Amino acid sequence: MSFPATVFHVLIASPSDVPQERLAIADCLHAWNALHSKDTGKVLLPVMWESHSAPSMNDRAQEVINDQLVRSCDMIIGVFWKRLGSPTGKAKSGTVEEINWFLKNKKPAMLYFSKARVDPDELDIKQWEELKTFKQTLLSKGLLEQYESLSELSQKLTRQITITMREISVTSFIDNKAVKRAIEAEESPPATDDSEIYLEDYTDKSFIVVGNTISHKDTLKDVGGSWIKTKRGFHAWCFSKRKTEKVAEVLGVSAELRSAPI
Repeated sequence: MSFPATVFHVLIASPSDVPQERLAIADCLHAWNALHSKDTGKVLLPVMWESHSAPSMNDRAQEVINDQLVRSCDMIIGVFWKRLGSPTGKAKSGTVEEINWFLKNKKPAMLYFSKARVDPDELDIKQWEELKTFKQTLLSKGLLEQYESLSELSQKLTRQITITMREISVTSFIDNKAVKRAIEAEESPPATDDSEIYLEDYTDKSFIVVGNTISHKDTLKDVGGSWIKTKRGFHAWCFSKRKTEKVAEVLGVSAELRSAPI
C-alpha cells in the first residue's frame, strides 16, 4: 500500500578500500526504510557514484560528481579504513571534498572509521598518515564513530540513524547537531528508569553522571565537566568530587555517590 513520504538523499562516501562497507551501509538504509518509513513518513535513499553518476567531460571528475550527486543530497555517511583517497586539486581526496561540503553547508555528516587489522605489506604509509591527520582534525567536532566488523558497523549505524531521523522534521533544515546527539545517546549508559540521572563514584578524586544527560550538556560543560569514555565502555560527564554538591544542585538530584555495579 502506498503512503506519502519525504525522501532524504543519503550520500555514501569512501575511498576505494571499503567496498563491503559501502554495500552494508546501503543495506542498512533499505532495512531502516522497511521498518520505519511508513510510520515516520521518511525514506532514506542511498546515493553512490557507482549507481547515480554518468560520464562527463565537462569538468574535473570530482566536480562532475559534486554536480550530479553531492549537492543534491541531504546528508552523508562516510567510511574509512586504511586510505584517505586520491587528491582532487581542491582537497586531499574526493571523500574529503564531499565531507567538507556537507560540513560547510551545515548538513549532517556521519563518519565511521574501521579498526580492522591491517596487513603491513599492503599498507600505503603516505595514505595511512594522511588518514590519521584528517581524522585528528575532526576529533574536536564530535562526529566520529569506530567499528571493528561489518556487523558492528551495521548495528551502530542502524541505531544512530534511527535517533538522528527521530530529531529531523520533514519540513526543517537538517542540523548537524542531530548527528552529534545521536552519537552521544548511543554511547550513554541506560539509567535504571527512563528519567533517572544519578552521581556515581568513579575514582578517589572524581565521579561521573550516569543517565541520559543530553538536555543538560551545556550546563554540565559550564560547571567544568569532561566528556570521557568510562572504564565500563560508555561515555559520561566526569567531575572532581569537589563539585559534587554543585553538580547535584544543577541536575536536581541527590549528592550521594552511588557505587559502580560490579
